[in-house]
Amino acid sequence: MMFIGSRHCPRCGAEASRVEESDGGTAKRNCPHCRVDLKQAKVGNVTLRECDRCAGLWVDVASFEKICVEREQQSAVLGAASPVPKGLKNFDSPNRVKYVPCPECGELMNRINFARCSGVVVDVCKGHGTWFDRDEMSQIIEFIRAGGLEAARSKEKLELSDEWQKLRREQLAVSSGESPMSGPMQFNADHSSVIVAAKGLLKLLMD
Repeated sequence: MMFIGSRHCPRCGAEASRVEESDGGTAKRNCPHCRVDLKQAKVGNVTLRECDRCAGLWVDVASFEKICVEREQQSAVLGAASPVPKGLKNFDSPNRVKYVPCPECGELMNRINFARCSGVVVDVCKGHGTWFDRDEMSQIIEFIRAGGLEAARSKEKLELSDEWQKLRREQLAVSSGESPMSGPMQFNADHSSVIVAAKGLLKLLMD
């Protein structure tokens, strides 16, 4: 995706600021697919790490937050992208699910559908960052700019509101001595599941 070469965003014309950086003696990080060192580059005001074999990107948590919320940063990332050369390795496989290690800690990452509805499945290490295969970062930025993230948040808020109302009705039914519509243990499990999902979205996908 991000063979970072063009100087302007192909969509809005904004100038792309891209500066290659040395690692400054920091620990090396390997591509989870190719097992080669990731190249470090500053794009706008964030630092990304890119694989020059498969065009994958490693983005730490703070940098991904900025990309999600700052339109200028989105333009800088899009503007830094150039066409992917022919013959580049492609690890996409529609019939195969593969869990890959975090470049920071080496633990297998979780596969998450960004915002639960974008259709872009990325690899996430909660404590360290997100791995984007070729083209996935551009797809996510387009999703955000089309209002997808706000729509996902609104849906989450509505679901949480519904669950809280169910909980309130459950409490009222118990206090009045009526039989609840569902068992308390089952309800609490369902409720906890929704809360965890919402927190995961807001924390991992940039509230």
